[in-house]
Amino acid sequence: MDETLEEKPVESRPKTRGGRPTKAAAVQRDERLLEIAAQMFMEHGFDGTSMERLAETAMIGKATLYARYADKGALFADVLRRRILLTYGPLEEEFENNLKGKSLEATLLIVARRLLELTLSPSAIALGRILAAQGARFPELGKLAVQEGLYRQIRIVEKILMSFSGTHRYVIDDLSLAADLFLSIVLGRVSRMALLGVQMEPETLERRARQAVRIFVRGLLELPPEDLRST
Repeated sequence: MDETLEEKPVESRPKTRGGRPTKAAAVQRDERLLEIAAQMFMEHGFDGTSMERLAETAMIGKATLYARYADKGALFADVLRRRILLTYGPLEEEFENNLKGKSLEATLLIVARRLLELTLSPSAIALGRILAAQGARFPELGKLAVQEGLYRQIRIVEKILMSFSGTHRYVIDDLSLAADLFLSIVLGRVSRMALLGVQMEPETLERRARQAVRIFVRGLLELPPEDLRST
């Protein structure tokens, strides 16, 4: 996932006149609140972030905050949803515009590198640890991460596989499953190690990404044995 939610200075809220805020001002206020909440969650963890401290930092009333979010689980869900939108919208646009004219293997290698970069970012690891720790307490958070995060990753890779289906024959018809397997090969063990605080060297990550993509493509394509031997 990208560095959109990495820690950065929080700007002071501009002074406004009394009365009901405009729609634009309300949207800006909500975005600012989620930005501050994300920073606090990443810095202090789930249990170390209090709604009272958040209200104080965001300069809003506690009653206003609790009217918007009944508990921290609901707040974190919105933080997570915002992160997913900010990450995968630009990523989909990037892949749509910058991957044309490349081979299947070259395309998947670019995708693997970008997904590894996003998954291993400090913010992604911090939020991932919260999800792992709070999953039993707030099962809806895990469902949100899967349905709006993992499934979106799968659709990205599936769309790429579909774009090559006219020139390649695949040994598997279920391209959604194929995309899921690709993500498991590329991200699975590496992301689990990162959650445990174990990071691989960049050279190791690059070598693993190249070999993972190569193995996946060779296993996916339906080619005569002689063609496989010659590649």
